[in-house]
Amino acid sequence: MKDQLALRIKIGDGQAFELLFRKYYVRLCGYAYKFLNEPEEAREVVQDVFTKLWERREDIDPEESINAYLFKMTQNNSINKLRRKKVESKYIEIYKLVYVDHREPSPYESLLAHELNDEINTAISNMPPKCRRIFELSRVEGFKYSEIAAALHISIKTVEAQISKALQILRLELGDVLIMLIVPLFSLYFLSS
Repeated sequence: MKDQLALRIKIGDGQAFELLFRKYYVRLCGYAYKFLNEPEEAREVVQDVFTKLWERREDIDPEESINAYLFKMTQNNSINKLRRKKVESKYIEIYKLVYVDHREPSPYESLLAHELNDEINTAISNMPPKCRRIFELSRVEGFKYSEIAAALHISIKTVEAQISKALQILRLELGDVLIMLIVPLFSLYFLSS
């Protein structure tokens, strides 16, 4: 039997989507909280679930249970968030060690920093060539956007767009919090290797 609410959402009915949101939001937040133990993070996960559901509404199968779909998405997003937090906290410790405490890293911490360096290098190598070149000129060589534009005979808007694209690629591959670490760790480990 077809789920009429799911069918209405599939064809873009905003009121049906709002009904679904009101029906499941609190329950999904409670479910996400069981994984995350943080109310704000649980709300973020559930907001993301509903955003993705709306963006992918054409893919909804009214024959399937939207209830099960929402809970599975919430579970997956919560687990992914826990994994990202674990990785991010590891690299934040390295950042604090090197840039706040200013002490020599232990062999283990040095290994973690080199792992991050490898992940950054891999993410950069996966960028399209033009995007990678502009990113390296900006972040590694310290060129200003206007200098990059002049050197490559492109507009400043193109430079901005390519830097934005590069950061988006890094964010997808490394996570949002790691972006804050890239510039200082980049100069410390990338330039020394």
